Amino acid sequence: MKRTYWLGAGAIALMIVLVIGLRTLRQGPQNDYLPEDQQSALESGLTLRDVTLEQPDEDGNLLWRVQAKTVTYSPDNRNAQVTRPEGELYQDGELLYRVRARQGEIRENGEFMYLQGNIVATGLKNQAVLRGNELEWRAGSEVMIMRDGVTGTHPQLRLSADEVMVYDRVERMDLKGEVVANTVVADPKAEPWLKLQAEALEWRWAAEEVESAQPLRVERFLNEKITEVATSNQGLVDLALNRVTLTDTVLVQLIDITLKLASDRAIWNVDEEQVLVDQGLRVDSQEQAVTLTAQRGRLELGADTVYLNQDVVAVSQRNDGRLSANSLVWNLADQTVVAEGSVNYRQNNPALTVRGPRALGRIEAQTVVVSGGNVVTEIQPQ
Repeated sequence: MKRTYWLGAGAIALMIVLVIGLRTLRQGPQNDYLPEDQQSALESGLTLRDVTLEQPDEDGNLLWRVQAKTVTYSPDNRNAQVTRPEGELYQDGELLYRVRARQGEIRENGEFMYLQGNIVATGLKNQAVLRGNELEWRAGSEVMIMRDGVTGTHPQLRLSADEVMVYDRVERMDLKGEVVANTVVADPKAEPWLKLQAEALEWRWAAEEVESAQPLRVERFLNEKITEVATSNQGLVDLALNRVTLTDTVLVQLIDITLKLASDRAIWNVDEEQVLVDQGLRVDSQEQAVTLTAQRGRLELGADTVYLNQDVVAVSQRNDGRLSANSLVWNLADQTVVAEGSVNYRQNNPALTVRGPRALGRIEAQTVVVSGGNVVTEIQPQ
């Protein structure tokens, strides 16, 4: 026998489904309609089995429906403990989630639902499947909260966090506490994908954006290996364009060739394998002991090439060689540089200075050739 209950403000109405039809009790369970043992169970806080609980709003639209293996009411009938609940959560009369859990409580005359243990919440509109150990849902509220080891899957992201707050009306999730979010590709072993790490992320799934107002770490994976790592104090990831905008203390690191790019703002076009910087930047190669600075730059990851413009300076720590120019192209594969415009190269051992319109060579190896018209060479005696 299946029983359906409505939990309303100030009262619980009980409906028992019988073969011959339905009877609805509006002001709480009555002795006329319940067997004596069931009426006693409600009044004493004992347990009923295989029941369905529902909560409508003032217009009769469902706020939630829960089927439970057992339901135990409090003596005042305002709260109920449920085991093995399977239910539906609604907003504006529209089904948003199907949920299940190990156990839970329905409080405040059905206004508040709290579920625990092995929770699965499947979003019908947002296509997200969230798993965790605690869920809170307040009837008519704007947010569903999941806590304690939350994981989730979605066509855009796979995620984990300590807490997830879902705002379906504005199509946003707030992820908090050791957040990890991975972008989704058809074949992660063959296609590049991104891993995002932060203490808090805001994910706007309709806009396909993930934003962090706190320190953010982004790793690019290809063939199951990390190829680049970017960190910043703030960041925005455009999932549709596969583009990462990093601001405030930006650091981009290439793993295979130990190159670091630092700035206060950078745009990483992941599919194009390109990092764009439109303000002052610094590039360091620990392996080659070379540092370059400029006002603007571009890092072509696929071609292993750095393009720098405006106030370019390249310095070699090994021989104190210094090259300045208007623009410079640095090939990371063979370590050659091509500098153009007001080129000035000097080194200490042997001490010399060369000026001209163009230079080609390797700074760390002291093999820089300045060419073009009006080349001036100054050799300083020991």
